[in-house]
Amino acid sequence: MLRFTLTPYDVLFFGLGRPFQMGDVVASAFPPHPNTFASAICAKINQIKKIKISNILKAVYGPFIKKCDKIYFPKPQNVYTERKKKDVDKVFIVRPLDISLNLFKPENTNKPSKIQTFFVFKGTEEVEPFNAFISSNGLKKWLNNQEIRKEDVLEYKDIFMSEPRLGIKIDDSLRSVGGKEDALYRIDFLRLKDDVSFVFWVEFDLSNSELKRADLDDEDKILEFFNDEPRVLKLGGEMKNVRYEVEKNDFTKWIRDELKTKEVELKKGDRIEVLFLTYGVFDLTDDKLPKIKDFEIFSACFGGYEIIGINSINLGRKTKRAFPPGTVMLLRKESDEKRIIDNPTFLVKKDGLYEMGNPVGTQEFIGTNLVLIKYGG
Repeated sequence: MLRFTLTPYDVLFFGLGRPFQMGDVVASAFPPHPNTFASAICAKINQIKKIKISNILKAVYGPFIKKCDKIYFPKPQNVYTERKKKDVDKVFIVRPLDISLNLFKPENTNKPSKIQTFFVFKGTEEVEPFNAFISSNGLKKWLNNQEIRKEDVLEYKDIFMSEPRLGIKIDDSLRSVGGKEDALYRIDFLRLKDDVSFVFWVEFDLSNSELKRADLDDEDKILEFFNDEPRVLKLGGEMKNVRYEVEKNDFTKWIRDELKTKEVELKKGDRIEVLFLTYGVFDLTDDKLPKIKDFEIFSACFGGYEIIGINSINLGRKTKRAFPPGTVMLLRKESDEKRIIDNPTFLVKKDGLYEMGNPVGTQEFIGTNLVLIKYGG
């Protein structure tokens, strides 16, 4: 497995997957989608080796944020701050409450009907969610129900600033400016702060015939390939150049050492909290929740659905609703069979359901559904 650290030369833009009209202000997605980084890796191999790249990757882990040699993950959505404060000073945990409330009728909300337990803050302060990442130390505290402090979180304003620019409609058939209705629109690009980089891990399918044909069927060969100058990738909707550093590093081993996590052994009735480290992309049921094998989802904490999209020669153009990174779901084990689950793991689709395991085969939205498990809940 290889670890990439990306530092942009210029502003970046990551598409939201939503359509827009003439005169619209187009905002960049943040955090970026994992398949954006997978595409950048595959595109470089395709450009130089001229091979088919549709299934050369097994998995992508990230992207995460690196600042001052610390790595930050999407903040759990049940981590709140004081309401109407300009800067984060205090941090609070909103916890699930297993009692009936008469404050409102659930059917008058947009919550999925299967949600039985609400996240509630117990305290005198007025609190609200906020956008941030969390340090590995802060995430370890979250896993162990310890107090999280403001030093553990990294607000968006400390990661990037918005830089608006004008864009002009492109005729896809000509790959140039033009078309029946030329149009200007404004794009809000992201400019990372000077000490901020993206970090992500890539696992290659070394048995892939195309990698063998390109003499890249060994991790050392792939590392040598990416260490050749220029160490540059094209990233995002505007294909901006970013420089990178690359090294051999196993994500699962690294994060387990960092967070002191281990495999989770579960029996019937056990409860877990599942934290999404990347976007959660599913075929949803009528209850607007995925169906996970052996488990019942009885609560969730997230700000709202996002739109994630791909535009691939092999997979076509697709969009789906997604749970944002940092989403917290509460699951209860339903089956009698004992299970030992890797931590972290993926939620992968199999036989119409989703189950915890490693991704295999063709993946439409590679890198999504990476989750960290907290026992209890």
